[in-house]
Amino acid sequence: MEEKEYLKSFTKEEYLSHVKKMQDCMKECDIDMLLLSSPENIFYTTGYRSWYTSSLFRPVFVFLPKKGEPAIYLRILEKTTVENTSYCRNIYCSGSAERKLKDLNAKDSEDALRQFISSLDYKVNKIGIEAGDGQHYFWSLNILKDLIDSFRGKVEFVDGTVPVQRARMIKTKWEAEKIRTAGYVTERAIVDTFSSIRAGITTEKEIARGIASRMTANGVDKISYLTVNSGKDKYHTFNSYATDRIVEQGDIVLVDISGHIDGYASDLTRVMYLGKKPPSEYAEMAHIARECVHAGFKMLKPGIKISEMSDAVENYLRNAKYGKDVIHTSGHSIGLNVTEFPNITGSENEIIKPGMIFAIENGVYPYDVEKGASSISISFRMEDEAMATENEPEWLSGPGKALYTYEDFF
Repeated sequence: MEEKEYLKSFTKEEYLSHVKKMQDCMKECDIDMLLLSSPENIFYTTGYRSWYTSSLFRPVFVFLPKKGEPAIYLRILEKTTVENTSYCRNIYCSGSAERKLKDLNAKDSEDALRQFISSLDYKVNKIGIEAGDGQHYFWSLNILKDLIDSFRGKVEFVDGTVPVQRARMIKTKWEAEKIRTAGYVTERAIVDTFSSIRAGITTEKEIARGIASRMTANGVDKISYLTVNSGKDKYHTFNSYATDRIVEQGDIVLVDISGHIDGYASDLTRVMYLGKKPPSEYAEMAHIARECVHAGFKMLKPGIKISEMSDAVENYLRNAKYGKDVIHTSGHSIGLNVTEFPNITGSENEIIKPGMIFAIENGVYPYDVEKGASSISISFRMEDEAMATENEPEWLSGPGKALYTYEDFF
């Protein structure tokens, strides 16, 4: 079959790189095969990406052996999409025989897995599944139970999280450019929407729609996170949806946005003051929120523990005029998922390596310590993407402006 490159999710070299990284990690973990179910892991190891996986009634699995190429199982009508988007040629298909669709070579996922295991030149003793933090098994638990039961006594199903995490946490140049592009498009959408906000007229939902429409117009094919917080009733919230509230003069509008291009995500937080001259304490809080992220960025170097990057962010806050009571952790890795392993926490001992990409974030959230976080009176947060390289760290988004005001646009 002639390969049509424009249909492929990525190059064959990229595909082989992903598979090799995963397999190298599998061997280190003594795992003979991975059973992958999440759309992100399926895409990463095969290139197959389709709206088909939005239905939870039609399971798709990838069987990744510790050597050789992966296999994919799914319904027959998706075979051509696999052939178009992926270099994976081990395709097991089931379907309704009475419809005479041909090419049916598996009864179900159990039969497909059994066939593929039989085709390998080594014995499969351990199959890893997406069981740990940061991973998720995507289909019916009954299907997984049936698979485990059918292979009981022959194959041990174990947690396969580590090889998935370790392979995906180091990005290729191609992946980094996708994240950079997603970040650029997201930032432009936010800033252009900020320029259209009118106090006393614009609603939070209109802000959300403005950002989303500008993102999709410039290549974003999936929006997975879009928060808009404004006004005293929402300053203490972090992940809420936009409402019909009309923003007012003097409000702080905080947006936290993630959009994907060719699978890879952005994650940016920006803040705007609805007026020309913000109160001096607002400007100072916003500056501190920005600079704590820059403190973490300076620590993004090979050989440094991630906990040290976290300490740099949090110590900057604790030593600042505002922000000494740190509310949340300082970010996370980013890739096909908005939040990936490893997280930027004080307990994370993973060593930074070239190719790791993080969304570094934190902020200033004044609150009454006696009453707790629910008493937050206003919020200033900054979030940008950055990559560790062999030398100095590199911004993949922004770095963002501490605080936008009407003076930036009028």
